[in-house]
Amino acid sequence: MSASKKTAGFLTLPQEILMEILSKLPTKTLVRFRLVSKFFCALIADHAFGVVHRSFSLTLPSRAGFLISIELRTPPLTPLRRSYYTLNFSPGMVQANRVGFLDADPFLLSSSSDGLICVSKPKGDVVVCNVSTGQRISLPRMQYKDCAPHLGYDSQSKRYKVLMATQMIDQESNSYEYKLWIFTVGVDRSWREINNCGSYTFQPMDGYPSFYDSNTCVYIDGIIYSYNSANKYSLSLFHRFHIETFEVGCESFSVITLPNEVSSQIYLDIKNPALLEVGGRLAMVLVHVQYSQPGGGECYMDVWTWEKFEKKCWEKITITIPLEWRRIIYNAKCLRFASNHDGEIVLLCVYIGQLFIFVCNLKSEIWRKFDVSGVEDFPIFSYWEVALNNIVDHVFPLE
Repeated sequence: MSASKKTAGFLTLPQEILMEILSKLPTKTLVRFRLVSKFFCALIADHAFGVVHRSFSLTLPSRAGFLISIELRTPPLTPLRRSYYTLNFSPGMVQANRVGFLDADPFLLSSSSDGLICVSKPKGDVVVCNVSTGQRISLPRMQYKDCAPHLGYDSQSKRYKVLMATQMIDQESNSYEYKLWIFTVGVDRSWREINNCGSYTFQPMDGYPSFYDSNTCVYIDGIIYSYNSANKYSLSLFHRFHIETFEVGCESFSVITLPNEVSSQIYLDIKNPALLEVGGRLAMVLVHVQYSQPGGGECYMDVWTWEKFEKKCWEKITITIPLEWRRIIYNAKCLRFASNHDGEIVLLCVYIGQLFIFVCNLKSEIWRKFDVSGVEDFPIFSYWEVALNNIVDHVFPLE
């Protein structure tokens, strides 16, 4: 039977059956499938199919993974190097696979729940990229330094939006001013400035953690959540922390107050406080290390989850970090977080020039350690800045 007859027979199946069959295929195969006919191209590009395919991908470890970006800080006057890798888990080992087409884009800042990433360059260039298909779109350049883009999806318009906070310094008063901008991918020709009418000013975390730390912001089900420490009346670094929320569809802001316990300790013994999605809910992950005890004293992890519907309150789980791995986490130069398809917490550590990954099951409180292979060997004097993001195999088009 000829290929054309096989295709014709395939097309006689009900569309629901076709969608179910195609949803089980990886994105790279679907990209090739779009070239078969106009029918397949339209079906695979349909938003409803994208939802089915993404939902199925979230259930498969092989299609719901992680992307890391490594920035190599080398000696003065030498070019800055950055590399990107996807991670594949196997028993006792994590294999890192180079994503070469991303190497030209400096900073990995944000990832939507659909698996897209948003990267930017120091001079204001912003790129939205689908890691699965390689599709990328460059947005208009912002003429501001220290731009912080965050990516989200508007389910009403079925469009992706990028929220940008730009920082300007008033030299006379030595104070900061933040402006907010929105760009709707596939619709806007330029950035739109928007106002935050609340009492707080949405801004990136520019003090602690790192300004380019991907764990200070997370997108969940139409909302961008971000750590914030300043309001319109006080820009003090030690102002009470809170979480600012931005609803992508209606472009509105609100505030979530942190527990007193967290707000009072966040500058003391907490290492890289992170915002994550765990089981579909907003979660704060706080690793406590007792620096007063050299060599790795008490070390544990608090996971706070936000119940936003009925209770509207924080719930806490405290988990002890195994003694044999405390030294690595205690002395890690870089500590990043993510969550996997099972709702487990994933910690990535940079320790003595090596990458280590720890996975914690919140229900059983069992920890697993993985060594990472496949990452380039960098000189021992180098310092790594690492970002860790969730990615999902999917075919959602950017436009």
